[in-house]
Amino acid sequence: MKKIIQLLTVMCIMVFGTQFAFAWEVGTSKETVYSYGMLDAKSFVIGNPQFSPQDEEPTVEELTKMIYDQAVKNNKKNQFSYMSYQDFCRTVNNKEHIDIYRLGRHKALELFKERVKDYGDAYIVCTVSNDTRLNVFFDVVDSKSHEVLYSYRKLAPKGTPRDTKLYEEICRDFFNAYSNRIKVVAREKKEEDELILKMGKENYEKYKKEKLAKQKAQEIVENDLDRYLRPEHQVGRGWSHE
Repeated sequence: MKKIIQLLTVMCIMVFGTQFAFAWEVGTSKETVYSYGMLDAKSFVIGNPQFSPQDEEPTVEELTKMIYDQAVKNNKKNQFSYMSYQDFCRTVNNKEHIDIYRLGRHKALELFKERVKDYGDAYIVCTVSNDTRLNVFFDVVDSKSHEVLYSYRKLAPKGTPRDTKLYEEICRDFFNAYSNRIKVVAREKKEEDELILKMGKENYEKYKKEKLAKQKAQEIVENDLDRYLRPEHQVGRGWSHE
């Protein structure tokens, strides 16, 4: 009997130990909502990742496909529609006889920004900073104004193998986080609209300003993630500024 109990104890430790390791495998994340406009975005184009892969990391093409595949997998209720970067390039080539793959990086970005509004409400840009710590950024950007609607950042733990499995988990986490955040933002927008009706626009703006001031006063020094977040980070390293 004692042996059976000991065996069960060991098995429990192994199972829970494995779950704990998996739960922390992909590190720390942080989200930022910039606009309620994210509620209006229903169709997305996957942009070409800004990424210089190292030895064991997936290639740019593999990461691009990975992002699209995870988007489709997460879209179980068909809430959104997605166009891959490959399909975008193929469509532009068929319609305009312009091969984006043959263009230089800057020209390709310029053409993407000019044409993307015809294919989606927003586009998704992934930027990878693979220095001492792997830092992955996802920006959801309005296709017409090119304003950032939502940003997601993932900091991988030190020593984590930067293989395909890690990048797949990070992509999956981004789309899960975005889907969950949409629900939260929709609820917040509804509550705000109700408050505006109840208080009036002018009184609500005053209330909101005071609330934000209190929140700012209570903020603590940024967490560990932001110590690795490059201050000069811009959407897709130039997607919005070139």
